[in-house]
Order: sequence, then structure tokens, then C-alpha cells
Amino acid sequence: MDYYFSEITNAGFLYAVKKFPLLEDLELSHCYIEGLDLKVVGLSCPNLKTLKLNRKGWKLPRLEFDDDALAIAETMPKLRHLQLCGNRLTDFGLNAILDNCLHLDHLDLRQCFNIDLVGDLEKRCFKSIKDVRLTYDSAAGYPINFDGIVD
Repeated sequence: MDYYFSEITNAGFLYAVKKFPLLEDLELSHCYIEGLDLKVVGLSCPNLKTLKLNRKGWKLPRLEFDDDALAIAETMPKLRHLQLCGNRLTDFGLNAILDNCLHLDHLDLRQCFNIDLVGDLEKRCFKSIKDVRLTYDSAAGYPINFDGIVD
């Protein structure tokens, strides 16, 4: 069952998420939940297997933000499906996720323009994860509209 909320505060969301410790799937697309709030989600929902944290992609200026990735790496080790479309994480944040989320089967990094998948980082992704979608892979068929990419 899908629920959509248009006017809920971070405090209200965090209060509610603490009531669902058995939660396994969570989508927070186009929300302002990040960093420390994501840690609360991870600590409150230790069985989380799917997280979708999608945003509009930012090409310029190069705004880097690894707080989401570090919170995920620190508190969500059981993730199998991680979708970070449009996130501002860097190679550092991605490495943290790969170091700590060892059960990932699916990783979606479309529109993540701060990642330079070269060398060992690219090898790590494709060696351990069955389905990887990279920065410039097509968003066709995905319900979120990426036409609003900020240049």
C-alpha cells in the first residue's frame, strides 16, 4: 500500500517512523529528509531493505553532499535495494555505502553527477552488485520526471 504525504514536517515524520521498527521498504523521494534525520530512520528501522531517496539532479555548480550516503552507510547495513537518483553524493560517500551495505543487489545512481566511477570504484560496484544504474543511464520508464535537472 502506498501513502503520499504533501505536508508533513520532519519532526512529524521522524515521530511516525519510530513507530515502525519492522519497516522494510521506504521511499522518501523529493523530501527534505537528509543526514541526521536519515540516521534516525536507519536506527529506528533496523530491518530496512529498500530505500528510495530520489531528488532532482544538480549539474552545476558542483554541490557535493555526502551526509545522506554516510548516514545510510552507518545505519542501514541490511539494504538490498538503494535508489539515490539525483543525489549529490561523491565517490567518498559511495565508497562508504559499498563498505557497509554488503547485501546490496540493486544500486541506482542515475543523475548523481558528483560521482566519477573510474578504476577501483567502478570495479567494486559491478563486482558485488547485480544491478547498477549509473549517472547517465536512461531514466525512461521511471515515474520521477528528471526533466527538471538544475544546470
